[in-house]
Amino acid sequence: MAQVHESEISLKDLILKVIDYLRSLFKSWKFITLMGFLGAFLFFALNYNTKALYKADLTFMLNENEGGSMGGLASMLGQFGLSGGSTESNLDKILQLSKARIISQEALFEKTNIEGQNDFVANHLIESLTYLDRWKSGRLSKLLGGQEELSLDDFKFTHDSISAFSLKENKALKKIHAHVVGVNDNSGLFKSDYSELTGIMTFSMISSEDDLSIDLVNLMYEKLSNYYIEKAVEKQNYDYRVIKSKYDSIAYELNNVQNQLAYFQDRNKSLFKKQDQLVENKLRIEEQKLFTLYAEAEKQKQIAELSLNSKTPYIQAIDTPIKPLRPINKGRIYYFLLGGFIGGLLSCSYVIIKKMYQEIMNS
Repeated sequence: MAQVHESEISLKDLILKVIDYLRSLFKSWKFITLMGFLGAFLFFALNYNTKALYKADLTFMLNENEGGSMGGLASMLGQFGLSGGSTESNLDKILQLSKARIISQEALFEKTNIEGQNDFVANHLIESLTYLDRWKSGRLSKLLGGQEELSLDDFKFTHDSISAFSLKENKALKKIHAHVVGVNDNSGLFKSDYSELTGIMTFSMISSEDDLSIDLVNLMYEKLSNYYIEKAVEKQNYDYRVIKSKYDSIAYELNNVQNQLAYFQDRNKSLFKKQDQLVENKLRIEEQKLFTLYAEAEKQKQIAELSLNSKTPYIQAIDTPIKPLRPINKGRIYYFLLGGFIGGLLSCSYVIIKKMYQEIMNS
């Protein structure tokens, strides 16, 4: 009974203590409110210049000779000693290619219309980086035996002939490429990744304009897919063009001989001279020889075409970004409320600690 009684007394003391502290907090409501507003305005002021960032995501998948659609073709090619190719997707190669300058510069020098201004994507991106305070001028020392500053302030690309770029234009191109894909351990505005489980790839682009993020991620996908497909079948495409050229040449020669033979027969319907018969026999032999070559060339052309089709990867977009995009960073209202919460929490802690100190000193 005594133990239960002591438990009830301690619980009662705890409830009374909590009520006492709540009363102290209520009495200090003006101080707590003031500190809450001070914290809110402080956080609001510190994050007042925070710019909104928009992220555009694009997902796609890579199909290379899926068994269902290419099984018959693969078996047919196997009869001629040709392989239909591996069915594994080279996703790591695509990730590396997506960071190559040859891909980004193809996308950067396409023109697009953003907020009524039709210009290179590179120039739109420079404006975005300037707005975000990430585009600063630099210095290139010891240029042509002297010191010369290559300022990129107010810089704009005026043409897309990359091979004819000046030193300053090359510097701007390398800098904007570094901002896009990142340098060393610093991540860039563009990111690429894939799921090891599904093989679905994701391209993402961040900028201060939703239109710019959407346009640039779409262009990066388009340029990379075209480049990857072109390089994946470069050898097969070359072989097909060579065989097709020989096939066309044989077809032309066969058609020419057949026309000569028909013309000769029309003019010599009743042949009596051995010499005329000899000419006709020669034309027939040439026709037969060319026809045999033509049939073989036709077979080789079909094989080369099948090989080209079987090696051509198929890249299919799944989800492309559409407007509107929501900012990925927090707005000013968020920081205002966060500052108010932190200010109020700290002031409440101060009131409670102060009361505990006074009770300890008075006991």
